Amino acid sequence: MKKFLLMIVAVMAFVSVSAQPPMGPQGGGERGAKTVEMLQKRLDMTPEAAKKFAPVYQAYQRELRAVRKDVKTYVDSFKGEKMTIKVAKKIMMAQLNGDKEVIQVKKEYIKVFVKYLTPEQLSKVFTLDQGPRGPRGRRGGQGGPRPQGPQN
Repeated sequence: MKKFLLMIVAVMAFVSVSAQPPMGPQGGGERGAKTVEMLQKRLDMTPEAAKKFAPVYQAYQRELRAVRKDVKTYVDSFKGEKMTIKVAKKIMMAQLNGDKEVIQVKKEYIKVFVKYLTPEQLSKVFTLDQGPRGPRGRRGGQGGPRPQGPQN
């Protein structure tokens, strides 16, 4: 039972960290210029196409951040409570429902992105947020190499 509760706490910690939006200023200005530059480079776009697509991509990113923030807020609401199976299930279901919402946002934006992107660019666009920081903002290279399993 202790191992199970420890596992639940570990899952909660992971959910809490992974649901955090990427750090940095929100909105336009310098961020908008950096987004255009990044899109132009990673999707091999013309500067004009990147400028047209950037606001759409930024709206997509805002929606994803909002979903992840909602999940994190809900999970954080359980911090003061005693960890029980019921609480653990609520937390896990919140994360799974958040994942469903992220998938739904991505499905909706495919319909919008096809107006701006070539098929090759469209196939790349959903991996942009995984870049050098990894999925959901995890910074690559921190903490050294990943431990390997038992060597036989």
